[in-house]
Amino acid sequence: MLSYQIPRRLSESFDSKRIAKNSIYLYIRMLFTMWFNLWATRLVLTNLGVEDMGVYGVVGSIVGIFSVFSVGVTTAVQRFITYELGKPDGNINKVFSSSLNVILLLCLLVLLVLESIGVVFLNNGINIPEASHNAACWVYQFSILTTIVTLFSVPYNALIIAHERMGIFAVITTIQVLLNWGAAFCLSCISKNERLVIYAMFLAIASILIQMLYLFYCHSQFKESKYKKGIDKTLMKQIGTFMGISTTSNILQTLSSQGIILVINWTFGVGLNAVYQIALQLKNAILSFGLNIFKAISPQITKTYADGNLELHKSLVYTGSKIEVYMTLFIMIPFLFRANYIIHLWLGNVPRYTIEFAIATVFLSLTYAAFEPIRASVLATNRISKFMIYPEVFYLLIIPVGFIVSKISNSPIMLIVTVVGLDIVTCFIRAIYALQVSPIKCTEILKKSLFPSIVVAITSSCLCYLLSILTSSNLVGLLILLVINSIGLVVIIYILGLNMQERNTCKSFIRHILHS
Repeated sequence: MLSYQIPRRLSESFDSKRIAKNSIYLYIRMLFTMWFNLWATRLVLTNLGVEDMGVYGVVGSIVGIFSVFSVGVTTAVQRFITYELGKPDGNINKVFSSSLNVILLLCLLVLLVLESIGVVFLNNGINIPEASHNAACWVYQFSILTTIVTLFSVPYNALIIAHERMGIFAVITTIQVLLNWGAAFCLSCISKNERLVIYAMFLAIASILIQMLYLFYCHSQFKESKYKKGIDKTLMKQIGTFMGISTTSNILQTLSSQGIILVINWTFGVGLNAVYQIALQLKNAILSFGLNIFKAISPQITKTYADGNLELHKSLVYTGSKIEVYMTLFIMIPFLFRANYIIHLWLGNVPRYTIEFAIATVFLSLTYAAFEPIRASVLATNRISKFMIYPEVFYLLIIPVGFIVSKISNSPIMLIVTVVGLDIVTCFIRAIYALQVSPIKCTEILKKSLFPSIVVAITSSCLCYLLSILTSSNLVGLLILLVINSIGLVVIIYILGLNMQERNTCKSFIRHILHS
């Protein structure tokens, strides 16, 4: 949705049609995979039961706590490989090989931490039913294997995204979703006592197969994926600093997010852990509608900054933020007006508090969708310390605050409202720091992103409310609501949500598609 004068030296790296094409690839993938993910969740809940599903979530949270290094290194490697590709004289192989050498050492460190401190915490720090303890230990080991394999594949995934090969990315991630769905589907054929362990084993095998596909593809397509011994000290100092800040941020973020899971476990038990996990999956499914746009434009945000084209860089951020919100609204608004029916249709047997948790958490999808392009802009600058540390320190308050709210109110609903409210406040704090270090301007983002998004959200909510009154609460009514609301939202976005330049770009792209 961009129509700007592109400098000559960016002509090879920037292509608005490529962004549109990659977005289409990702949306086709998302429309296919989202339903299989939701179906898999229902199968897991049915075959494992609320208690075992809660055990799986809690055990996974321990691996999440001690595998924060993988998130930090992923962010760092992705940024530097993409940035190097955007430079006229970049040496991608040097970044790739140095990163892979460091990751091998990091894999060993993560393995040692998980097999020592993590095992102690598993046995003494969480509330697991005695009958499920042995299965939980096996789940933990398979989760470690998955983490190590995923960490090793980080540079390969980064190459695919940096080169904007979203078609192959869409194919491989679709295969992964189908494998995960197959694991959930096969549970009904397995003895009930063994289902939790077998499910974790299937997911680990699926993860290994998927990472092998990424590796083989990179070696066949990108010459810079050829491994070379040695570490460039100057480069690794830069990457190490970035990685250290990012890892510290993710340690704080993981402590808070996994701390919420433990607070729920300590105050309300594993049953509510399963409810929270279901709500997060639904939030992520809705968020995926917006993040597909982000995956397509994120490499361009970094490349345009590396190339010094700040006006195009800012335009990508503003337009990307706005479009991500619009795409999220397509699913979020109908869900809010039909939450009860949709969740019963999805899960069948709905655990108590699931609907309340789902409605509360889906609001986070809108906040995250709007913020991701801004975050990409900050990461491109490499001025990330305050932006990535201070907001996460603030959000640690959720652990004592959530515990106090739970004990005083004895209400899971009050807990989830507190969690969501504090998360949204933290996102605004991040935005304040982003304005201080990135090229984006407060007045510009208010005018070009926030105000149009608010107008579209309010108008489309009024439309969907009227449709929810006029349509019946059954499958046919839901389909009619989704179709009419989607058509209405497209019209609203075109008239109220896009500027003249963006409308002209839409017309040009549609004419190009029809001509092709």
